Amino acid sequence: MFKIQSPVLTGVLFSLLGTALFAPIFAAGKFSGGETPAIAIVFMRYSGGFLFVAAITILSRTQLSLLKSPRPGLHFLRAVLGIGGAACTIQAAIYMPIADATAIGLTEGLMVVALAAIILRERVTLAHWVAGGLCALGAYVVISGSLSLDSLGFAPVEGIVAALAGALFIALETLTIKVLARSENALGVLLYVNGFASLVLLGPIIYFVLEAQVSAITLAPFVILGPLAIVAQFCNIKAYRLADVAIIGPVNYSWIIFATIIGVLVFDEIPDIRLFIGAAFIVVGGIWLIRLSPR
Repeated sequence: MFKIQSPVLTGVLFSLLGTALFAPIFAAGKFSGGETPAIAIVFMRYSGGFLFVAAITILSRTQLSLLKSPRPGLHFLRAVLGIGGAACTIQAAIYMPIADATAIGLTEGLMVVALAAIILRERVTLAHWVAGGLCALGAYVVISGSLSLDSLGFAPVEGIVAALAGALFIALETLTIKVLARSENALGVLLYVNGFASLVLLGPIIYFVLEAQVSAITLAPFVILGPLAIVAQFCNIKAYRLADVAIIGPVNYSWIIFATIIGVLVFDEIPDIRLFIGAAFIVVGGIWLIRLSPR
């Protein structure tokens, strides 16, 4: 008999919470009315995250020697890729409906498989490519629908390019995480990525503030995105510890649901039927890819 207290169910709930927390982060640019540069929002997300993780490290009295990494260069690369992924994804949601940008961003699963085959030399079967083809078909359906949104005041081409670029950056970042996760301390990984990203973006932020393109007061509220992202990551880590990837992986596709809810309730973005059709192809293909992945 199914028990409500089962670890699997708890893992699913953690995954849903983590995904729900990430949704408003990627919609942050639209919440600002598109007036705050995406790169400035990303800086506040990473700097806020670094301060939050640093506070946890100090309060938990974690020995710094345990956090030292033999591969700081790989952490730096991950930070750069993370910046690109976050900035492009946030920008895409400014240019086009949040749900459309999210659906296109979900093609990251297909890109991970293709890049893993090329970079990590992982074995990719015909079934992988068929499942990936479903994702690609779904993305095409969503894109074809988005191209008809000019009359609504969106810039669909720019949004599509940003969403696809964001998916590519996130896919590449996923590969670096896959390598780092094999031996690195989880708290150390968070400190490195948030710290490096903050340093990389410090120069552009100083320029934006000095040139009066953005004010410190305007940026201040976005600092909450850092702790929000860290809590979301914690939820996802907890989820994967409680349940198999084959179960938790598909739950992450609920991102399209949360994005659609935000779009409808906050921005009056009514989804087109092609979004539902395209998203369905992407979700089915993505879940199939997860099922094909080695345990």
